[in-house]
Amino acid sequence: MKKVLFRYLAYALGVTVGTVLVMFLGARLPGGLQFDREVSGVITSEFSPVELLQNLLLIFCASVFSWIAFRDRLRRPMVIGFGILFIIFLIRELDFFLDVYLLDNLWQVLCAVLLSVVVVYGVRNHDRYSQGWRRSWPSAGLALIIGGMILLIPFAQLIGHEPLWKIIMGDEYVRVVKVASEEFIELGAYIIITIGTIEFLYAWSRLPRTRNIDGRPRRRR
Repeated sequence: MKKVLFRYLAYALGVTVGTVLVMFLGARLPGGLQFDREVSGVITSEFSPVELLQNLLLIFCASVFSWIAFRDRLRRPMVIGFGILFIIFLIRELDFFLDVYLLDNLWQVLCAVLLSVVVVYGVRNHDRYSQGWRRSWPSAGLALIIGGMILLIPFAQLIGHEPLWKIIMGDEYVRVVKVASEEFIELGAYIIITIGTIEFLYAWSRLPRTRNIDGRPRRRR
């Protein structure tokens, strides 16, 4: 019980420190959050510290699930699914850079290819996929991850709908307000997903099960 309390206090402290730093950038440095930076004739928020932090959190989550997939054969199809999903989220967050500096709509092609790969892989390994879920659920980590995804995909997208903000603000509509609200909600969702990833990793590391590559139990000498 004490370990659980200390972990969640650490999460709260980390979120508080990060939020204070973001508030400091916004309050002390004019334009420090860069939600309306002009690049190549386009107003974008992709260079904002908030968006950069989102990308770092996604890289961390994808790396954790890649590590678990490498070590746990029985849960591999399930955790690969989560890992590739986080990579898809990351590509979506980098859509501006891919469109401007590489090829227009490249991010859509990459996401479609990755999604197709993970679906085919899951179908071909549906037995181990089901076993992975049965061995991992119920799980506080997975519950947090799924909750974060619900906050990210339907809620943040609906809140970031531009006509909604035009109705709310009327003639005083300012796009940067809409963008800032959407990005902060997305950051909150990614933080919840990251906490869920850490919790899943912690629970996985303590499970009395095989972690070697071939799935066979190690013999104690």
